[in-house]
Amino acid sequence: INNTPVVDADGNSNIHGVTVVYQVGETPQAPLEGFEASGAETVLGVEVKHDNPVTRTVVSENVDRLRFTFGVQMLQETMDKGDRNPSSVNLLIQFQRSGIWNTEFDITINGKITTQYLASVVADNLPPRPFSVRMVRVTPDSTTDRLQNKTLWSSYTEIIDIRQGYPGTAVAGLLVDAEQFGSQQVTRNYHLRGRIFQVPSNYDPDTRTYTGLWDGAFKPAYTNNPAWCTMDKLTHPRYGLGRRIGGADVDKWALYAIAQYCDQPVPDGFGGTEPRMTLNAYITTQRKAYDVLADFCSVMRCMPVWNGRKMTFIQDRPSDKAWTYTNGNVVGGRFKYSFSA
Repeated sequence: INNTPVVDADGNSNIHGVTVVYQVGETPQAPLEGFEASGAETVLGVEVKHDNPVTRTVVSENVDRLRFTFGVQMLQETMDKGDRNPSSVNLLIQFQRSGIWNTEFDITINGKITTQYLASVVADNLPPRPFSVRMVRVTPDSTTDRLQNKTLWSSYTEIIDIRQGYPGTAVAGLLVDAEQFGSQQVTRNYHLRGRIFQVPSNYDPDTRTYTGLWDGAFKPAYTNNPAWCTMDKLTHPRYGLGRRIGGADVDKWALYAIAQYCDQPVPDGFGGTEPRMTLNAYITTQRKAYDVLADFCSVMRCMPVWNGRKMTFIQDRPSDKAWTYTNGNVVGGRFKYSFSA
């Protein structure tokens, strides 16, 4: 949160007052505990001036409540002797009901504030949709640099009172104690692993080792080995090609050999080792299946080939000699070359 780990490497809390709940993306899955509403925030970031109220229109019939986020850039007055004293500004939030503007919130912000300060209020009793809402500044605008009291409407959030499970989607919810951050905007960053794939039953994805002979069976586990990412992309029925081809249509034995080559440790340039090839990617747009497959295969230096029965793969990697050619193999002293595109 705000580029600070919530828990350090030793398990000690760096930030207190944080509650995290999450679901991993099962179908179905229960709604997040403590999150009984779903909100869609519209960011404005506009200055509210005395003679120019800011107006927006709400049209969705599904909205149950509105949350308004507003504040000041700074709030202080510099006196003749250089003293900086507290100041105040007055804002109104109004709804238009039957053509008449009605004040829902009369807000006064007091104090001496040297950085941006934001606050929020929630309106429950909404007019029939569509309706207009506006933010009005009652306090006259400052005409001198000695009085810093610019006001802004940061955003508004349309809230729907519904508990959603988001089936098939990994979702996280955070409750953060506002006193920990004051007026700062809270940013979140996640270091996470991606999807759980089907990997060989004799494979340890943590050590990237294969034990004994593989019997062809699979087990669920996380991995960023590009071979098993490709297998999942080809066979998954929701976001892959699983509705057109099945596991029997993919040459898993070719992918098994490719996966072992990808997992081999190589120098990382810093005195350690790393896997030869890994795939860490987000697919955020719909694309042609072959284009995605080609991108995946490019990570492991291979090309997909349909051999008439199934999808197999040919990788550019060192291999044993297939045949030794000598002068005795050359007819008439001229070679004939053939290859597949």
